[in-house]
Formats: sequence, structure tokens, C-alpha cells
Amino acid sequence: MAVEAAQRQVIVFTHDIYFLCILAEEAEAAGVPIATQSLTRRAEGFGIADPDLPFEGKNASKRIGALKAQQQIIAKLHKDGEEKECRKLTVDAYFHLRMAWERAVEEVLLRRVVLRFRKGIETQRLAEVVVDDSDYAQVDAGMTRCSNFAHDKALMGGVAVPDPEELLTDIAALEKWRTQIEKRSVETGKKRKSGTPTAVPSAATTAPSITAQ
Repeated sequence: MAVEAAQRQVIVFTHDIYFLCILAEEAEAAGVPIATQSLTRRAEGFGIADPDLPFEGKNASKRIGALKAQQQIIAKLHKDGEEKECRKLTVDAYFHLRMAWERAVEEVLLRRVVLRFRKGIETQRLAEVVVDDSDYAQVDAGMTRCSNFAHDKALMGGVAVPDPEELLTDIAALEKWRTQIEKRSVETGKKRKSGTPTAVPSAATTAPSITAQ
């Protein structure tokens, strides 16, 4: 299908995220540009075109962008005193923030060497992979914090859900870490491929701080 798309326009409708990811990988391998969008239900009706994919289909950067947009909605609900809806969306945001951390580990920290839904392992990408103690600490802290709030107990009111500013801080922590690891990985790959015997840069002194609760 990806090869055929190099010759003419091909339009694919699917509910299957796994198939979508495989198709995108095949298109990339074939050098075929693709455009993706989704159909959603909104107040104006069904089948409304949205330029973005569902959250599960987004990369780490776009997941962070979606979370920041959701935080703005939550902040407004909080300001307007809509406590029940604010709590519900905050729990949902932490569920998605945990998914964003997982995607960042696959895509950014491990440089897409192993990627869910992909058929193979791309060992050449190991040239850019570095995992140090600070990476472990940041990922563990971020995932732990998300897990504290992304479950039924939080939704039922048994856990003090963070306010919108705390949520924004947690999203920003992932965003800063992702940016730092991206830069470090690219630099590491260049040095390794050039044979330069230099120390691998560490994000230990600049990584954002997250306190697990």
C-alpha cells in the first residue's frame, strides 16, 4: 500500500492504531510522505475532521502539546468552580501523561530502537542511546507520580488530585527532559559515528526535579 501511494493518492480509513503505526513506518521506509487526521464526534455532530490523530497515535512531542491544551481546559474549570469535572479531567490528564512518559522512553530515550507496533528492532539506532542514573530517576519519578493519580481511587475522591498549576509543572518536567535527552542523543550519535572518544554528556545536573508521592 505504501509503495502504491508513491504512484497515486491512496486514502485509508481505519480504527486500528496498530495498523496505522505499521503503515506509517512502511511509508517512511519507502520515502512516501503521508498526511494523517482523525474523525471525531463533537457538539456539531459526527464525523468532524480533526487534523490530529487520537492521543494513542501521537508522538511524544504532540502528546505533550495535547496535555498542555487539556491543562488549559482544566485550569478554566478550576477557576469556574467546576470541581467534579475538573477532578475527572485531571485524573484523565495524568493517565495520558503516563502514556506520554512511556512514549518518550521508546521514542526519545531509546531512540526508537524498539518501538511498539513495529515489526523489527533497529539496532543501528543504538548509536544514539545513553541511559544514565539521572534518566532512571526522572522516568521512575514521573511514572510514579502519574500512577498516584491515574486510577479509580483518585477519580472517586480518595486521593488529593493536584491543582492545575501542579499538573502544568509535571507536564513541563516531561517536556524539558524530552528536549534535553533529544539534544544529548543527537550529540552522542555524532561523536560515536565519527569515532571521537569523548565522554557522553549527562543530563544529571540539568534534569527537572519531580517528587514522587
